[in-house]
Amino acid sequence: MRELIELDVKGHRLWGTYHAPAPARRGAVGFLFLNPGHVPRSGHGGLSARAADGLAAQGFPCFRVDLPGLGDSDGTLPDTTAELYQFVCGGGFVEVAQAVREELVKRHGLKGLVVGGLCGAATTSLYLADRNPEGIAGVFMFEPEFYLSEQEAAATGGEEAKPEAEPATWRSRLPLRRVTSKLFSYWGWMRMLTRENEYARLFRYVPFPRQLVLDLLMDWGSLPAVANVPLVRAWQRLVERGLPVLVITAEGKLRDIYFDRIHRSAFSDLKLPMVERLRLRGTNHIFTTGGAIDACVGHLARWAAEHFREERAGVAVPQPHVAELHGVAR
Repeated sequence: MRELIELDVKGHRLWGTYHAPAPARRGAVGFLFLNPGHVPRSGHGGLSARAADGLAAQGFPCFRVDLPGLGDSDGTLPDTTAELYQFVCGGGFVEVAQAVREELVKRHGLKGLVVGGLCGAATTSLYLADRNPEGIAGVFMFEPEFYLSEQEAAATGGEEAKPEAEPATWRSRLPLRRVTSKLFSYWGWMRMLTRENEYARLFRYVPFPRQLVLDLLMDWGSLPAVANVPLVRAWQRLVERGLPVLVITAEGKLRDIYFDRIHRSAFSDLKLPMVERLRLRGTNHIFTTGGAIDACVGHLARWAAEHFREERAGVAVPQPHVAELHGVAR
């Protein structure tokens, strides 16, 4: 059952949808879906709505909430999409998202929330789990973006990223490799080799050593100049805490390959059993082709049952083995 909800937090009146499970199946851990970029809370192709319906059927209380200025919620947004993107990259929605989490947990008597979503929702959720970990049971990230906007990257001139301002939380013990790569040589080639710019079509019919060039370009041991270093640091701390995390990307696309580079720079060859990494073949960034939405919803439901099912009836359920990062491609 879906129910319209209203939240007054931080001077904002926000609107959302509550997916209520059957009372007999209701669990103590819920799921919170945030806006993917500037898209309303239903998500591209109804991804968030369909995922929440599926999880509610398993007994998980689910919430989709429009942040200020997005969807049905009032608020002021920047004049351009690029400015909004940078606002999200810098964690601009985290304070409001934290207030939403607190209100939902209190209102529905939950032990905690699993937070996440697509693209910008993954960014906000990662920052939230790092800066305000209390009450965060897990994080799910679909097509996460660990890079700055192309506009800001261009402003750096390809030079090293600025040191990030550390939030009031413990710093990761793991070093980050040096920042390298000039913007044009890296970013332009990446977009072409992942077939996400206008030049990519030139190589559909012309023999081209795509994988060889990509391997040479990636420089797996270092971060590129376009890296969102504060977000990478947050990723290190989150993973070191051992929080359950699900990462799903479109195989072979920009964010899929970029995430691999970020992760290898942040963790080298460490084995991370609480991180599950899945790749969806034959789809796009918003999962609207190749049956990816159904696959994504199914993987999320299975992951939720594996990690949070015991919270439903108060009976411990043995945790099954979770695939190591880079170990699964479905």
